[in-house]
Amino acid sequence: MLSDKFNSNFREWQGIQDKKLDKVIISIFTLNTIAEILNKKKTSVHHDVCIKIFSEIIADTSSSLYLSACAIDKPANIVLRRVLELGVASIYLWDMPHVVYSWKNHDEDLSFSDMLKHITNQGYIDYFTENEKIGGKVCVIDMRRAQKIYGQLSDIVHGKITSFETDLPNKFTFESEDWERFIGLAEVVLGMIINSNIVRHKIRKEVLSSFPKSSEVVL
Repeated sequence: MLSDKFNSNFREWQGIQDKKLDKVIISIFTLNTIAEILNKKKTSVHHDVCIKIFSEIIADTSSSLYLSACAIDKPANIVLRRVLELGVASIYLWDMPHVVYSWKNHDEDLSFSDMLKHITNQGYIDYFTENEKIGGKVCVIDMRRAQKIYGQLSDIVHGKITSFETDLPNKFTFESEDWERFIGLAEVVLGMIINSNIVRHKIRKEVLSSFPKSSEVVL
């Protein structure tokens, strides 16, 4: 019965034409382009782990899109939180080889707040802008916006009563409003990950050259 229900939801979703979905698909290909560029720039063994993160982000994004299209909204948002976490980790871990090995080999967790504070710290920004010869004022990521989105998604993960699906009259039914909220959030999350990596690695021209359609999502 559940399978029939979700299949029906998916068929209804297929009738939607959404420009935001187009942008999210372009974002997926842009992330793959960034991974390919960074693979050529890697200078350490631990960078291989950082590059693998992009494959996981792409897989998670695809999974969350499918779940949302089937109106399986809570799992879709839970997976999207993972996308945001991994996106921030892709930047943070690049310059932190010892943390990569602690995370990879010794099951040490990564703190979203700590990673966010690190990549927005002025000392860190001075470090990579000087090394990459980047001039002008640089913002890696909008910290407040990232924290706000992470908080919203965390409320779903931790089961706040305000996010209960079973209280809704149309529970587990495809609603265009729910889809629009989700795809809008996914677009913002992927945009943050893409543009933060572009700023950190100074690869805007390379990304646009390798995948011209990325101009729709690259700032």
